[in-house]
Amino acid sequence: MHEFIAFTIIGIVAGATYAVAASGLVVTYSTSGIFNIAHGAIGMFMAFVYWQLTVPWHLAPGLGFAIVVFVLAPLFGALIERILIRRVATASVTVTLVVTVGLTLVLIGLAQRIWAGQSPVVAQFFGHDGFNLFRVYVTYEDVITIGIAGLIAIGLRILLFRSRVGIAMRGVVDNRELVGLFGGRPSLLSTFSWAIGASLASVAGILAAPIIQLNPLILTLLVIDAYAAAMLGRLRSLPLTFVGALGIGLTTSYATGYFPSSGIWDSTPIQGLVLSVPSLLLFIVLLVLPMDRIRSGSLRRQVSLAPAGLTRSLQGGALLVVGVAVAVSFLSVSGVITLGIGLAYGLICLSLVPLTGWGGQVSICQMTFAGLGAFAASKFNGGESAVGLLAAALLAGGVGAIISLPALRLRGLYLALATMAFATLMDNSFFPWSAAFGFDGSLHIPLPALFGQHMSSAKSFDIFLAVVFALLSIGLLALRRGPFGRVLIAMKDSEAACA
Repeated sequence: MHEFIAFTIIGIVAGATYAVAASGLVVTYSTSGIFNIAHGAIGMFMAFVYWQLTVPWHLAPGLGFAIVVFVLAPLFGALIERILIRRVATASVTVTLVVTVGLTLVLIGLAQRIWAGQSPVVAQFFGHDGFNLFRVYVTYEDVITIGIAGLIAIGLRILLFRSRVGIAMRGVVDNRELVGLFGGRPSLLSTFSWAIGASLASVAGILAAPIIQLNPLILTLLVIDAYAAAMLGRLRSLPLTFVGALGIGLTTSYATGYFPSSGIWDSTPIQGLVLSVPSLLLFIVLLVLPMDRIRSGSLRRQVSLAPAGLTRSLQGGALLVVGVAVAVSFLSVSGVITLGIGLAYGLICLSLVPLTGWGGQVSICQMTFAGLGAFAASKFNGGESAVGLLAAALLAGGVGAIISLPALRLRGLYLALATMAFATLMDNSFFPWSAAFGFDGSLHIPLPALFGQHMSSAKSFDIFLAVVFALLSIGLLALRRGPFGRVLIAMKDSEAACA
């Protein structure tokens, strides 16, 4: 019974942190119609700013908290809305998701660059002081976290449903022009909602920082766990979001405490499933939610550009290969390696052209498929043979087909979050496995040997990558000109008409 109470308190505290983060997501989505993938990154960055104010610059914790939450974070959220979000307010879900994903990467890179070489630690407000509750020690930090979550839930409910400003904020997402006709200021309301969202993200980041290390990637992904709670409330209901956050916190705590950790249960894949409880719940919630209606075409649409013909495709591919061959002869060793990495990433991005660019299907797990391909290739002659490349394509394609089956009913934002949940699950359970990449995240694969020809240097490998990129691009353009490519374009334009 003592352990159960302890795990319950831990789960409630974690759930309260998730509730704060998820509430910020609900505010920005319900008032702007844009799901902010960068919500966790904003909270992470503001947690670093809080550490900078309170440790190196020696401000009092309470003063630093007030400056970040009530001044810097709202200003940062307003700046994001004015510079980025306002420009894509009427764009598709695909565009808005890409913009916020890009913002996530920028903030992670900035944090790594600004605080490089430092090991910041955020201390609790009252240290480890606390009291005993049913023979379980509870810190004052835990009480503060739960209290802040409750106050935020009540305050947001009053703001959005009992105040003129809140009602106008919710009206902007439904009909921006109509709010303006009735005297509202849609642009100012949208800025205000993003300021509130950034402020709530900063609160979640600061509260979570003492529990885990202040690491840009880890802290960003921790807030992402709150996505399941936000989706349980359909990104509109704050009470359901709060209940969902507590449920996720309790489920994660009980799973960590009671799940067997000996024998076969101690293996990395199974323990990774325990770590991925929020992602699993997110995937389940997405599948249980009512399916969106088939989307019809809008009155305003962009006409797709005509695809390049075969002659132009061949010319472009040849120009790429020649350009890379010339470039590697002038670049330094590090420059050749960087060019190769860029070409490899280009191949991964190329997979998004038919999927997202033509078909309008959003995926955030393409790097996961790349990792599966590397794993499969390494099992055949260490990745040197053409058989390894074929195995990579078959494994990644097969897993993609299996994942698509339960996700067939999902579209837009729901599909993007489902692919993100799958990527998180693989990062926690499969890739750290000793039979895959191991805990150090590396897997040595030598340069390939195809048709008896060995890649003797990084320069020859760059040329090989350019050839592969050119051939795949030519094939994709041929696919685009054919019947299947036209169906993809039609599906993106109007699913109803395509059906």
